[in-house]
Amino acid sequence: MTYRPELKMLARVFGLRNILRDQYFRWTRPADGVLTFGVGRVAGRFHVRTPGELRNLDPAGGAQNERHLLEQLIAEMRFGEVAYDVGANVGLYSVLLAQAVGPEGCVIAFEPDSQSYLHLQQNLALNGLTNVRALPTALGEERVVSELYRGEGNADSSLVRPAADKDLGHQLVEVVRGDELVESQNLPVPRLVKIDVEGYEYAVLNGLRKTLAHPACEIVCCEVHPRLLPPEVKPEAIVNFLHSLGFASLDSRPRFDTFHLLARKPAIRETRN
Repeated sequence: MTYRPELKMLARVFGLRNILRDQYFRWTRPADGVLTFGVGRVAGRFHVRTPGELRNLDPAGGAQNERHLLEQLIAEMRFGEVAYDVGANVGLYSVLLAQAVGPEGCVIAFEPDSQSYLHLQQNLALNGLTNVRALPTALGEERVVSELYRGEGNADSSLVRPAADKDLGHQLVEVVRGDELVESQNLPVPRLVKIDVEGYEYAVLNGLRKTLAHPACEIVCCEVHPRLLPPEVKPEAIVNFLHSLGFASLDSRPRFDTFHLLARKPAIRETRN
């Protein structure tokens, strides 16, 4: 019930949001602080340290709203393949995709938030994964040092400046053009690119233009945040950009005030059940 939109709205109206969030965290956090989340043929274990992490990982909450999408992406991936997790946070997608592609495949996880990056590494260790390469780098259109604004409880950090009343502080991070990093680090071309960067998605996509255009890159899963996009960037621009790179099939899936855009190139192989 705590995830129902109407209850969340009432909590905001009456100023009870933080109180209810903290109480829910105390009631539902596993006794050992580790939550197990399974999707399809894989399952992962995750440290839960904050209400924000619980919200994103809780099978009854944030993760539940992405379960079908996760199931589909995991079913798409085969042993030995490569996935990029851009905006990995504490590793929900990275951990599950790493198991889906097996030890001969790999996941490249990008997470610039220092606390999230630490927790990502700890979750990878908790699951005994050695096929994930975690990079504490933000991807964008150009190399620059920028302010990464903190989200609540180690979740939803963003390179997009928040409203003054929602500014929880920031850290300086290095932003690198994705294609430049792929080349300099000799990273393998991914079959799947997952992006969740809280309004910075167009810059990430543009910086990965060459990588996304590669024939081996067949699937993009991007969470689009219309209210956080720069004024000059409309959601349609993201759709058109992906179309221009050969992603002919685009499926839009609403999620609260955002939507997931699942894009495929026409030559994609048949999904194996």
